[in-house]
Amino acid sequence: MALRPFPSYPGCPVCGDPAVNPASLGVGWAWDADRGAAVGRFTPGPLHAGYAGVVHGGLISSLLDECLAWACAVRMRAYCMTGQLDVRFTAPARIGEVIDVSGWSVSSWGRYVRAAGEARSPRRELLASATATFVALPPARSAELHAALCLRPGDLDVLRG
Repeated sequence: MALRPFPSYPGCPVCGDPAVNPASLGVGWAWDADRGAAVGRFTPGPLHAGYAGVVHGGLISSLLDECLAWACAVRMRAYCMTGQLDVRFTAPARIGEVIDVSGWSVSSWGRYVRAAGEARSPRRELLASATATFVALPPARSAELHAALCLRPGDLDVLRG
């Protein structure tokens, strides 16, 4: 599996640096070139419970939203904003168990891109699936966001390929 990490935005509640944003989940996202998908992994703790032992659905939705945004950015070579996100929950995600998230672009037209993704348990059980429509930011706005990212050597720069 050829994984290439994405940069992060230090203050992001999902991919941010917990030293900058203590509430951030600190998820590291990467591009899996073999699968043509953005991927990430998160292990929820007690503070992520919606109720006893089960991860809050809003947190699962946030993970899927960000994963799909990265997949769309690769396709569009621009950062993208969510227009619509539909999540279907199929099984409870458990506190303390890894959640594997993956997302891929499905189609694009003009500045719009459609994506799909899923969250799975360590046993590969489908926890949730999502479809979404994103819009690519104009080049100047993508450049502004790019300048605010923490881009490390080896990271996939979606604006430059």
